[in-house]
Amino acid sequence: MKIRQGNKIFISRRAEAVVSTMAPAILYAAVVAAVSVSATTFSYADGAGVVASTESQNPSGAVTEVGSVKKVAPPEKAVTSVSKKTVTHASPAQNFQSVLKHVPGMNVISQGPGNLSATDNEFTYQGFTSAQMASNFDGVPIINTFRGGAGGTGDNHAFTPLTMGQISTVKVYSGANQPSQNGINSLGGTISYEPALPTSKYYLDVDASGGKYGYRGGNYTTGIAVNSGALPGTGTEMLFKYSYTHAPSFMNNIFAKINSYYFALVQPYNNGLSQLKLIAVYNNESARQPSLVPLTLLAQNGRSYQPPLDVASSSTNTHALNVILSWKSILNNYMLAKTKVFIQQQAANRTSFTNAAYYNHNYYGYATYDGYPVGTNLEPWAAYPSVNNSYNPVALFGSGAAGTQFHNYIDNIQSIGFLPSMTFFAPHNTIELGAMVDYSQDHSAEYWYGSSPVPNVDGYNNAWNEHDSRNYNYVYLQDNINLLNGALHIYPGVKYNIVSTGCDDVTGYYYSYGGHVNNTYYFWEPSLGFSYTPIHNVNLYFSVGKTNKVPNISAFYSAIGTTPTPAPISVQPEGDISYDAGVRYTSDVVSGNLSVFRRNFNNIFSEYYNPATGMTYEYNNGNALYQGVTLDLGVPIKDHVSLFGSYNYTSAKYSTLSTGVNGTAYPGEYRPYIPMYTATTGIRYEHGGLYAALTGHFVGRQYMATNKGQTIGVTLPSYDTLDFTTSYEVPIKSTYVKSVKFSLYADNILDNNYLVYAEQVTKPFSYYRGQAGAPVFVGSNVSVRFQ
Repeated sequence: MKIRQGNKIFISRRAEAVVSTMAPAILYAAVVAAVSVSATTFSYADGAGVVASTESQNPSGAVTEVGSVKKVAPPEKAVTSVSKKTVTHASPAQNFQSVLKHVPGMNVISQGPGNLSATDNEFTYQGFTSAQMASNFDGVPIINTFRGGAGGTGDNHAFTPLTMGQISTVKVYSGANQPSQNGINSLGGTISYEPALPTSKYYLDVDASGGKYGYRGGNYTTGIAVNSGALPGTGTEMLFKYSYTHAPSFMNNIFAKINSYYFALVQPYNNGLSQLKLIAVYNNESARQPSLVPLTLLAQNGRSYQPPLDVASSSTNTHALNVILSWKSILNNYMLAKTKVFIQQQAANRTSFTNAAYYNHNYYGYATYDGYPVGTNLEPWAAYPSVNNSYNPVALFGSGAAGTQFHNYIDNIQSIGFLPSMTFFAPHNTIELGAMVDYSQDHSAEYWYGSSPVPNVDGYNNAWNEHDSRNYNYVYLQDNINLLNGALHIYPGVKYNIVSTGCDDVTGYYYSYGGHVNNTYYFWEPSLGFSYTPIHNVNLYFSVGKTNKVPNISAFYSAIGTTPTPAPISVQPEGDISYDAGVRYTSDVVSGNLSVFRRNFNNIFSEYYNPATGMTYEYNNGNALYQGVTLDLGVPIKDHVSLFGSYNYTSAKYSTLSTGVNGTAYPGEYRPYIPMYTATTGIRYEHGGLYAALTGHFVGRQYMATNKGQTIGVTLPSYDTLDFTTSYEVPIKSTYVKSVKFSLYADNILDNNYLVYAEQVTKPFSYYRGQAGAPVFVGSNVSVRFQ
């Protein structure tokens, strides 16, 4: 809470003392806007007022904060938030991506606490894939900088950079935004995960949860959290969390086991005008990840079907490390300095198995079971040593197919970065100058063998082995111009980007020649926004901006290998010019937001995999127009009961003729895997220690594509799920125990059977395959808080 007395600002949590005598211009008129399925409220303060931040409010504008001192300006667009209460009450069967289903326009594929998916794409948002969205944690990118997305891409389908207990809220900034809000690959927008932070009072939480899917599998988690409180003398606050999750999936032979470690430290100093913060996350996961299943087999065997383990399997071990050291300080009445230094690791090691006994000579390279291809393609052509490899599968295992039953894939990324900024306060302007340097290295390789463990020896059994580097550099300048006594805010901004990439590959089965390629992209990203509050509780806004995404690493490694001299890189960055406009309204009767958006999407990436070369090729393939409308409402009734709902309509069509290896798309043809509508509606009760919510999620029909990416005239059926969550916290009058909290969860109460993804396979013959949605999940949690 913030308390204003004259020109003095008090920090009630961390400093308990006067921290500054600041110019009145710093505390200009503010509208706090919240567009959330849990709360849709905003407040207005007059010219010299201060807006108090509460748990039910979601400041989604430009926010400057030191300790608990905030200055909030109205945002130039709708910003959707998954609130702290929604995150806290999420079912144990959810993960950091599946919780995004609460965001209008989101179609989520990722399932279970292990972030399991059978596709590289884990969600779409208003037309854009997970690889075309920026994902930040505490303002730092957590995506795969070489392929995009915070999971899934590069066939890493069991990767968990964040667990639910490590985040507090999630904000989704659609389209282009102010330069300080945008992240890497922010074509469709930016997802901002906020970290769980310590509080000023000591506590110790011990909790356990368990639950079952309707017929098999479940989730079992135990955890502990220790919050130091504000330490005497220093004011230091620390939070440590550990949890272990064992999650056998509802799918046969699929599971995830996760160890999660989390540490947060906040250190105020300089009478509360400065702050140091350290966030450290380490999650390791052992899993057997799912694969797409022929729809005929799902119909015959139920949605739990996956191939038997003696036919095919894919076991993986991953870990994610994020360490972020932040510093911010009010230097004087007119300047605020901030910086972050971060390191990141993403490691994946997967061994896939396909039984050579099921190899079908009628289909080159494929093993078949129950009439359909399964597992990783075998390599019967690798029957003898090649020019580049001495491995002889026939001599060791009897045939090329038997000698390539096991496939080991590794993908290890390391990043280090620096994010400095300086904010200048003027009577009618808040100007921010900032930059980022992010240097990443990737080691990715693939090896074949007839047994496990697979030896990793270049020149012996490597399909390929590459080392990549990518350096993101940008500098930005943005302004918040405050006019008409705070009623009008204008947000001009510009960001200049330099992205350099290098790729080195050695010879192997897929590379007749080794080599090196590199290039550098330079591009501007301008933005302009307006926010106008003509009358009390009504806010109008408009924004326009441009964003870009550089090509994935596949555009680089596919240029190497076929000739002694690698081909030049010809793929251009994807680009998006975004327009957003809308109106917010709040009252005691209803609060909400109505917005429209338009995305001019150009230089769209298409990819295709060539099994003969073992490479994925990337090329630009046409333009598209995404446009739609979003409505978000909150309706308080009485006696602690409220209704909430949201709706998103998206039209996504090609706007130019698009031709390429994957086929031809004509203007007006629909883009695939983009639901025309998504909606959420529900009712919530909150009073004292009791919380309960019943929420329905709806996903409309979406056009499917071939596994090459070409839209077909078949739609994936719409589906809906109904979820329930409730908790009751019982105060305990004890010297050591403060409270006991009991929670119950039920996801997909009606046990609806649906597909979250499906595609048409064209080779070696035509059929459909997909990923089933989770059945009903019922679980509970008990948490004891010690004081």
